[in-house]
Amino acid sequence: MRYSRSAAGFCVAIAVIAAAIADPIVEFASNAGWFGTGNFTDHSSIDVMPALLAGIGLLALYLARKARAVLSDRAPEAFAALLPASYGLQIFTLYVMESLEQLAVCHHTLGPTVWLGAPAPISLAVHAAVCTVVALMLLRSKRSLARATLRVIAIIRAIATLSPAIKKPFGSRLASRICFIRSSSVCCAIGERAPPIAAF
Repeated sequence: MRYSRSAAGFCVAIAVIAAAIADPIVEFASNAGWFGTGNFTDHSSIDVMPALLAGIGLLALYLARKARAVLSDRAPEAFAALLPASYGLQIFTLYVMESLEQLAVCHHTLGPTVWLGAPAPISLAVHAAVCTVVALMLLRSKRSLARATLRVIAIIRAIATLSPAIKKPFGSRLASRICFIRSSSVCCAIGERAPPIAAF
């Protein structure tokens, strides 16, 4: 098993994405009464979408910084080495997510275990399963995501270097190249001189 310090950002991204996916699953089951009549949730999910977007942003940031290293690494991190750190960070992320949500909605926390969203064994098991699936999917697609990130960076750089070259519109650039050096000669006169006014 291999785990490098540079994979910490990858583990954080896995943890936040997995927490954002598992949390509404657990809370839906609790609110539907699958675990009895106990008060397991705060009946709010306003934290899910911000957490999911934050996880995707963290993954994009990691890939933007480490894409070349990911592609050049011939011995990538092992799945079993990443999983414990990712799961621990996921549970911490869940606690922060739910505590902030409770403070935003109720202006106080609701209890020592409400942040779990379900009875502790069930919540931890669901979060572990989701963490495993997310980590496995992202680890398998890590190299293809790194290649896609490098292509996007190359396109952005190409656009950034192309924009200074287009300073003036095409019409003004074309007009600046036209130079009237010689006047063309007129083959014949057009009409005759008008008669004086006194002639009428």
